[in-house]
Formats: sequence, structure tokens, C-alpha cells
Amino acid sequence: MAFSPRVIALLGFGEAGSAIARGLAAEGGWRGPSKPGDNAPRRLIAIDTALDKDARGTALGKVARGLDIAIADGYTEALSEADLVICAVQGEHALSAAQSAAPLLKKGAHYLDLCTVTGKMSDEDRAEIGKGAGLYVDVAVMGGFFKQGIKAPMLVAGEDAAEAVAWMNDNGFVATLLGPKPGSASSVKMLRSTLVKGIEALGVEALVAAQRQGILDEVLGCLGDADSMGLSGFITMLVQTHVVHAHRRWEEMGLVAQTLRETGVDPLMTEAIERSHRRTVDAHIAPADGQVPSLEDALRILSEKVIRGG
Repeated sequence: MAFSPRVIALLGFGEAGSAIARGLAAEGGWRGPSKPGDNAPRRLIAIDTALDKDARGTALGKVARGLDIAIADGYTEALSEADLVICAVQGEHALSAAQSAAPLLKKGAHYLDLCTVTGKMSDEDRAEIGKGAGLYVDVAVMGGFFKQGIKAPMLVAGEDAAEAVAWMNDNGFVATLLGPKPGSASSVKMLRSTLVKGIEALGVEALVAAQRQGILDEVLGCLGDADSMGLSGFITMLVQTHVVHAHRRWEEMGLVAQTLRETGVDPLMTEAIERSHRRTVDAHIAPADGQVPSLEDALRILSEKVIRGG
């Protein structure tokens, strides 16, 4: 029989939890307590330990009640009614949420872990849910709830993920099945963040300096090569050619750092890049023939001779 939950519990009712609640209410008529005459009602309940404890807690309580959703400040027996639990607390609280929820889950309840955690942390959450009767599903949110709401793209992984993904896509979510390995979705998000947040930090250094020098439009306009390849293609090209050109690029980053200092910008990220490139230079991996390796070969060389410890 296809997975068809009738009661959903939302753990955490901040931006993510409330956005999901709004989406479910709009897409499928999910709401709070049953009304007289309901025929197989689809109910939402919420738990948030900050409820009414401060200004934020008061605000989220108003949102829940405005959506006619029953909300509590603790993990009560009501959680045992849920067929589907969606955990959207802050990553630092993910494990305690799993520990609190696990003993209350009914047999076969799906536990969707949307928390921003590492692969190892996801494994720890899964172990707690596994102690009870729940089925753990690793979910990585790849977009933003503020603008996209329930349509924020999600990657989903785990042994019991397939039926959850099918249900999610039928109920307003945008979910992609990554595979059966739990923790892999969270790891994808973490490594994506390495790239995206790294670019963000570099953008702060470069664009502040560009604005101070009066060349902001020119700097932004010189990125056509990256635009033409797409971001993934551009990054792939950089990694492949890094094996060949690390020495030249290391020397250039020293001058870049000097340029930023002359503009009054602390080259925090730039100096880290300079050190990273120097590590490659010191590994003496540049091919004698100057040929750029394939991505697979480049990553093997970098893993074995530059970035060790794996």
C-alpha cells in the first residue's frame, strides 16, 4: 500500500516549519484539529520548545494558531499519532530532537530530518530514530524557504526514502531521490556550501575592493568565461587545470592580496587561497608534459599527493 500519512508532526515551527505548514495547507487542505463531520481528516501538529518563551516563540505560536494548527512546547504523546514527522530544528538541536521524538514514534512512522547537519551527524540522528519504531529519511534542503516556501528543492536519501519522495512530490514539495545511503543528502549540502559560501566570502573581498576602486561593473563584467561554462563546468575546469597551473596562480594570489591591502581590504580569503596553492606547489605534482588531466585523474592526484588523510 502506498505511503499515505494522515497526521503530520512538524518539529520546529520557525521559517522552515511554518513554510511547510502553509504549503501543506494550501496544496492539500492539511490543518489542525479535526472538525465535526470530517471524513478521514488530514491533520498537522507542531512542536517547538521556544513556544511563548520569548518574542520569537510568541510570534510562531500566533502563526500556528492562525493556521489552525495545534502546537505544543514539548514532546508529548500526541507525537505518537503522527504517520510522518518532519524535523526542521536548527542543526545543533537535531540530535536532541531525535532523542526526544524516537521513544514516542509509532511503528513505521517516517522521520524526515531536514536539519542542516553533516553526514556523521545524520548517522547519529538515524541511530536514535532506529532505537524506536521510526523510519529515518535524510533530507537536504537545497533552496530557501523564505522565497520558495514548500517548493524549496530537496535531496532525499535513505533506505525508506523512495516512498517518502513519491508522497512529497504528490503533496507540493519538490524532492529528488538521491539514493538509499542515509547521510549522503546531508553531505551533498555540506559540500555545496563549501563552494557557495566560499564564493560568497570571496565576493565580499573582491566586490568591496572593486567598489572602492570604482571598477565594480568592470569586475562583474569580466566573468563571461564562467558564465559561458556554467558554474559546475567552470569549477571542474579550475580543479583540472590547478594541477598544471598552481605555481603561476600561487604567485598571482600574492599580488592579489597586495592589491586588496592597498585598497584597505583585509585579504582573509585571498591569503587562505595563497596558502592552499602553495601546498600544491610544494607537492610537485605539475606534469612534465604540461597536459591537463581528466577530472578523475586530477582528483586522484590531489587526494593522494596534496590533500592527504582520507
